Amino acid sequence: MVNAQYLLLIGISPVVPRTLNLIVFVLLLYFLLRKPAREFFSSRLAEVRATLERAAKDKDEANKRLAEINSRLERLDADLAEIAAQAEREAAVEQERMENESRMDAERLRQMAIREIQAAKQSALLELRDFAAEKSVQLAEQIIRQELTIDDDKRLVDQAGREFEGSKQ
Repeated sequence: MVNAQYLLLIGISPVVPRTLNLIVFVLLLYFLLRKPAREFFSSRLAEVRATLERAAKDKDEANKRLAEINSRLERLDADLAEIAAQAEREAAVEQERMENESRMDAERLRQMAIREIQAAKQSALLELRDFAAEKSVQLAEQIIRQELTIDDDKRLVDQAGREFEGSKQ
């Protein structure tokens, strides 16, 4: 190392050699590391740019998805309202159908009851006629037995016999 007093004698400050050493060192580093540093920083810059481009694409895609989801959500309310309206319409149609079926069933039951009542009425009338005819015959028989004498009986038998002989000829 150069003596500091010697440098002062020749008029050079002791800081100058240190500065020169630093400059030489920096220049040496610059020439040695220039190419690898450039490659490193350019590759790093390319990676950062690629990452930023991917991030931008991902952001655009996310924005598109968000817009699509928002539009779906906006349509969801309308779709829910449409589904509710459709359900109400179907319920009204079903209720009307059930009411019509109930009316038709009630009418069928009413008609069937009327037919059964008519059949029961006819049956009762027939039984009443049979009963009345039977009672009439019984009463007539009683009256005839009470009022018919033996002489009337003989006369009727003779008359029937004559009519029978007259019809043979």
